Amino acid sequence: MTGNNIKNFLYHAGSNLVSIYSKIMFSMDIARRSNIPRGAKILVANHPTTIDPFILTSISNGQAAVLIKDILFDVPVFGKYLHLAGHIPVSKVGGKAAFDNALEKLKKGITVIIFIEGDLSKFLHKVSKPKTGAIRLAMLSGKPIIPIGISVKGKYVKSLKSMIKGIEEWGKWYFRGPYAMTIGKRIDIRGKIANRDKVNSLSKWLADKIGTLQKESAKRIKFSL
Repeated sequence: MTGNNIKNFLYHAGSNLVSIYSKIMFSMDIARRSNIPRGAKILVANHPTTIDPFILTSISNGQAAVLIKDILFDVPVFGKYLHLAGHIPVSKVGGKAAFDNALEKLKKGITVIIFIEGDLSKFLHKVSKPKTGAIRLAMLSGKPIIPIGISVKGKYVKSLKSMIKGIEEWGKWYFRGPYAMTIGKRIDIRGKIANRDKVNSLSKWLADKIGTLQKESAKRIKFSL
């Protein structure tokens, strides 16, 4: 089995397992303003829980690579899976290598999943200051952005600490409960990344749009058990 075949097999195996787990453990509620297209695109979402990357791969409509903290690639077994499945490690000291890796994935026809805040959301029901990576990737690749707003029930979110190679890492785990997503319409971005004012303005605009989608998701689970 070739390297690409191994990546495809592991990616789809993991995605299918997440899909099965989601149907059993979560009350999934997905509202679509449009269908997610096949082919390379950039899925951009808020990030309330640690499980979000895996849920998003299960609805990506094709192979996708998630930008994930590089420290998680050091977790025994799980880290090896992340690497072999083709996900993208993001270094805390600099994201250029991850950005270049993501751009290369898009050029090869692979979807990229990125979180607008660059990390777990500080607030469960609010999108904080955005990073500019999604807008810059869209400008350079010409691929569309699909904005997604995620909402969960706060009472089911568990903050758990783990130690990875002597480094303390906190996760916001969500093992059961309602999980709502609102998938927005595709957005095509044009422009030059050298225009920082435009990049920053569009990033703020995209964060506001994702925040609106998140609020729509939150309304649907407001009275869920």
